[in-house]
Amino acid sequence: MTQFDTEVTRMVLAVVHTQDSEVVQLALEQEGISYARFPSTGGFLLEKNVTFIIATDELNTPKIVELLSAAAKKRISYVAATMDYTPFPMIIPAETMVGGVTIFILNVEHFEEY
Repeated sequence: MTQFDTEVTRMVLAVVHTQDSEVVQLALEQEGISYARFPSTGGFLLEKNVTFIIATDELNTPKIVELLSAAAKKRISYVAATMDYTPFPMIIPAETMVGGVTIFILNVEHFEEY
């Protein structure tokens, strides 16, 4: 059983692209931040993601948000898009943004660890 040094008042949910998950995990471990990691799927392109759940206090929340945003970067990717209104199906590459992090910060009213 682990003990938290500070009172848990915030829960940070961070959804990152699978390609960024190893970098985020390494950054959290280097800072000694405990987390839970869950695979997830979603978004516009139904890409594979990883959701990190981090319990923290109010003072460490900005540090965690900064760490997450620095570790998970947005980048350009290309997807196959079909052109409508052509006599035959034509596929062209369409530019789209992938990666980055979506962060939810929730207040924690009660916390127990068993």
